[in-house]
Amino acid sequence: MLIFLREPVNMRAYLNDNEVGINHVQKEKLLQRLDELEGVKERRIEKRFLDVFFQKKPCIDNGFKSFDYEKFYAAVLFFANKCEGLLKVKLLKLLNYSDMIFYKENGVSITGTRYIHLPFGPVPEYYDVLFGMMEAQNIISININFVNGYEKHYVTPVTHDFISILSHEEMDVMTRVYDRFVNFGSAEISNYSHEEVGYKETAQGEIISYDYAKDIMLERV
Repeated sequence: MLIFLREPVNMRAYLNDNEVGINHVQKEKLLQRLDELEGVKERRIEKRFLDVFFQKKPCIDNGFKSFDYEKFYAAVLFFANKCEGLLKVKLLKLLNYSDMIFYKENGVSITGTRYIHLPFGPVPEYYDVLFGMMEAQNIISININFVNGYEKHYVTPVTHDFISILSHEEMDVMTRVYDRFVNFGSAEISNYSHEEVGYKETAQGEIISYDYAKDIMLERV
């Protein structure tokens, strides 16, 4: 029984389903403490998960920054709040350009994300896993519409709490990236990204090193 009750969720079930020798006030205090313990455990599980999949030593592949989940979801929220009806494909390119341009100008990326060469352009490593986590945490919602036989994935913000996470310099770069591509559709920005040196010189599934950031120009002749 003691081993069983080590888990906060089991303790909660026991308190709710059984008559125990404590008064109402004590029970409420215990349940409040269980709320806190469950939150701590959830954060520990999340950290272990991120450590396994994303936490890499700072190197050129992640812009000399270990992956920062808070910065990543803040960057997603920045664009999702700024652009109504934001499609996932376009968002992935906006994130790539933001990280690369910030690295080019500051020697470090914003999010520590590694970007992978896929057919529709550079994308964050394990982006679907990250978006799934963000949906589960009520940070964003992704709605799928079918238009002319094609799936369109719309990214909608659930919260607006991101400004305190991003620096003024980071938001300045993201604003410039957003303004550059504000009138681009998903296909246009994907095609635009295909012309980047880093994309051309890597094969499908390969990491696009931040070393290629030096070749990125938001404005092309």
